[in-house]
Amino acid sequence: MSLLIDIAAVIAPIFVIAGVGFAWGRSGRKFDTGMIGMLTVNFGVPSLILSTLTSLQVSLATFGAVAGLFALALAINAIVAAGILRLMRVDVAGFLPGTVFPNNGNMGLPLCLFAFGDEGLALGISVFVVGSIVNFTVGMAMASGRWAAKDVARTPTPWVVLVALAFLATGTNPPDWLANTARILGGMSIPLMLLALGVSLSRLKVQSVGRSVTLAVLRLGTGFAVALLIVWLFDLDGATRGVLILQCSMPAAVVNYIIAARFDRAPGEVAGLVVASTTISFATLPFLLYVVL
Repeated sequence: MSLLIDIAAVIAPIFVIAGVGFAWGRSGRKFDTGMIGMLTVNFGVPSLILSTLTSLQVSLATFGAVAGLFALALAINAIVAAGILRLMRVDVAGFLPGTVFPNNGNMGLPLCLFAFGDEGLALGISVFVVGSIVNFTVGMAMASGRWAAKDVARTPTPWVVLVALAFLATGTNPPDWLANTARILGGMSIPLMLLALGVSLSRLKVQSVGRSVTLAVLRLGTGFAVALLIVWLFDLDGATRGVLILQCSMPAAVVNYIIAARFDRAPGEVAGLVVASTTISFATLPFLLYVVL
């Protein structure tokens, strides 16, 4: 009974806040997703990263290990998904990012926080950083046919991570004014990400429902299976095990639709993948949390 209560406590905030965003989007009221996204990406998330990493006792070794394991999971996932997409005879370059890169931000970070507290959030951030960098380089290169490393260099996230890691490596704390500012700005990130997720889901137009569901199952099933494999191979436990499974098992990231639309890579069907995988993920969250908790 206590486990069910714990699972409900984790799921409820996700459903409620994303549900508010979905209802807001359906109502037709204004919600500037672009502005919210820019605020979150350029100020909220970098502040959350700095505040979390500098206020917790998370070693560089642990941070790097989780990041490396997630990078390994992405590589295995990409190989498996590419093979299956070829068998399906679909545009591999167009659909591979959506089947490989999970929603480590809007859904992953809140789940890591609610399930494992501040330690889970710190470990979830290491995954989020790797996922963001790889998605905006390799993922965008798949869709556009060109290398896009400069797009990552223009975002503050990797630079803030380096600053936070410098504080960790030297064993020093940021000045109080910086720590307090980062804590307040970072506090807006998770609710804004969940609201934006709900609004985005309400506005995406789905095409090819059957294929969308198939690709959604591929994203969720492959991510979960690869996570279990890595957890078993490296004998992980505790928050490290739980965070890796959660983050690998998230639905397709909304940013995959944005990239597909930008380069005209079947955006309607990629939108269907995002919506279908997120819908299925909401239904399977109790099972997923049962596994990790």
